[in-house]
Amino acid sequence: MKSTQLLIQEHKLILRALDVLDAISASAGEMGTLNKSDVEKILDFLRWFGDAHHQAKEESILFPALKGAAASQQRPLEHMAFEHKQERNLIEDIEAGLRLSKLWEFVTCSNRLSSTLRNHIYKEDHILFETADSVFTPEEDDTVAGQLNGFDTDLDKQILEERLKDLQSLEWKYLSK
Repeated sequence: MKSTQLLIQEHKLILRALDVLDAISASAGEMGTLNKSDVEKILDFLRWFGDAHHQAKEESILFPALKGAAASQQRPLEHMAFEHKQERNLIEDIEAGLRLSKLWEFVTCSNRLSSTLRNHIYKEDHILFETADSVFTPEEDDTVAGQLNGFDTDLDKQILEERLKDLQSLEWKYLSK
């Protein structure tokens, strides 16, 4: 499997989490309340899987390999890393709104995160990854795919399985209506 396909599969999981966050945010905007435990679970998924796991793979494996294969990608990769930082800051803003019981701030920041992250994923899937697919030799792609697969420890896989159960539960609760 191409290295970029591994990352696209992970993007699909992040998009599922954003669907739940969108539903929680919409419900909070309509009802004026939210379930903090559910929000904490979805933010935990986005922090652990989206940032500490997925984005860490991109920043430590894919981006350096792509820079090595195509020096012209330096600026786009810097921009993608900058967007990762923006997304981390938005999650912190959501957490602050939640902690301070500022519902409107939670809704606003959640909507901004969802929009920003969806746009970012689109750019990676349809621009950056297509570039990677075109510049990596089959050997380079195999090396990158191997490193991406090797990033996941047995503990990571176990934690992901637990987090996916939480995500499925939240999907059922918020999206099956």
